[in-house]
Amino acid sequence: MIKKISKNQNGYSAIELVLLAIVVIVLAGILVSAYSGIKIRERNNTRITDIKSIQRNLEIFYARSGFYPSLSEMNNPSWTSTNIKQIPNSDLIDPSSKTNKQLFTVSSTKTNYGYNVTSSSGTNCDNKTVACNQYVLTATLEGGSGIFEEKSLN
Repeated sequence: MIKKISKNQNGYSAIELVLLAIVVIVLAGILVSAYSGIKIRERNNTRITDIKSIQRNLEIFYARSGFYPSLSEMNNPSWTSTNIKQIPNSDLIDPSSKTNKQLFTVSSTKTNYGYNVTSSSGTNCDNKTVACNQYVLTATLEGGSGIFEEKSLN
């Protein structure tokens, strides 16, 4: 016995299933892209907040001591926790840091904050022989947003 197929048969054709799959893939791509953009903005906002917090606390330190920390002092977690207690350790680490360690470089990178500290004449300083009297803090922002920068108020 042969069964007859009617035109009113329920189910989806192959074309309908392919179109549905395409729509689902496009929507998933939009969601992933939007989520990625949100995470980039979140990390950039964290960088800006961190740099402002560091600047505020460096100015307090300067008001107390008459100089800014050297680059080597800023890279020493023991020194910063003793001398600049108000800065949480998490503020000293870029949100994209792979090592999750406090590391400042002369200019910022994708994973490190920049701290370019100099004497009042613009030369290198170490606070042993030459006092550090000015700085530029930088953070490299993601998504082609450039570099965020804060300078010493002195």
